[in-house]
Amino acid sequence: MFSNNRNLLFKGIVLALCIISCVHLFLFPLFETNTTPNVIRTYLDLEQSLCLNDIRKKKPLKPGKCPENGIITVEQGGRLGNQIWEYAAVWALARETGLEPYIPRCIKLKLDSMFDKLSVPTLDEIGHCLVQKEFFIIPSASQFTIDSFLEAWNFTNQSVILPRYIMQPTLLLNWGQDIIHEFSIKKSLVEKSQKILHAAVKYVKTPVETFIGVHVRRTDYISYVKRKYNSTTVDKTFFQSAMKLYEKKFSNPIFIFVSDDSKWCWDNFHYKKNAYITGKHHSSSPALDMTILASCNHTIYDYGTFGMWGAILAGGNTVHYSISGKGPVIQDTALKN
Repeated sequence: MFSNNRNLLFKGIVLALCIISCVHLFLFPLFETNTTPNVIRTYLDLEQSLCLNDIRKKKPLKPGKCPENGIITVEQGGRLGNQIWEYAAVWALARETGLEPYIPRCIKLKLDSMFDKLSVPTLDEIGHCLVQKEFFIIPSASQFTIDSFLEAWNFTNQSVILPRYIMQPTLLLNWGQDIIHEFSIKKSLVEKSQKILHAAVKYVKTPVETFIGVHVRRTDYISYVKRKYNSTTVDKTFFQSAMKLYEKKFSNPIFIFVSDDSKWCWDNFHYKKNAYITGKHHSSSPALDMTILASCNHTIYDYGTFGMWGAILAGGNTVHYSISGKGPVIQDTALKN
């Protein structure tokens, strides 16, 4: 159910998905330089400063060669979807700048739950090395642009620390197929997701030709949307409208729901003969839920980086909600997954 040809697809959907999903970020000053942030002496000190939890109890890897020039790394922030973006930004900007990429182990440990053979090394490999380069720190992701960064940055003699929550879709447009290959999902997760999709087909007892992944985010977003926008989260009508669009476009679709609120999904959609609420039938995890989305042909999601990455990895068409007030956004492509 995975597609091998996703370059045009990737370019077609990433910009639309990410621009609207970035609106929740706050505005801060764009760049600052710091030669000794938080009295950091070694890269092991730096790694700990970038992590939300105590990483020092984790045993470092065998020491490697110290970097001769600057490096690029990132602060840890958010959940799985955010940390995929943080990794992707380091991966892509390293290719744009020629800096050596490193990520904190706290991010690597999170991504290891889903992906195999990630290529970016962790900071503990150079943890014994003294930090001797000036740091170029970007304190906020909200106004980061590639052009302004490259103008202000002093090239390879200066290390870069990217901010948490960074999302840079324009960077990835040049590396679409490569980034998909970089995020190679673990075989065990793919096998589990396939079993769940087969179980869904048996459950609905109707012919199935197209799999539509549906991500519903509620829990933490209910209070966030109220606080930030004085509004409420999307109701069932958004998902009903999106499902109708797919039912008109494709014959015999099945809608595979993954959510942090399976009860809400069940209460609102169990009546549909072609809907399958995974959380009511299977135990799951964030990594498995995203793998299920990636295993589908097309996607519906309300908002957030989790659903966004599920859509990117799946390919195909995407319908998502604009939290800025535009309502449903349909991202179409001529390519079939």
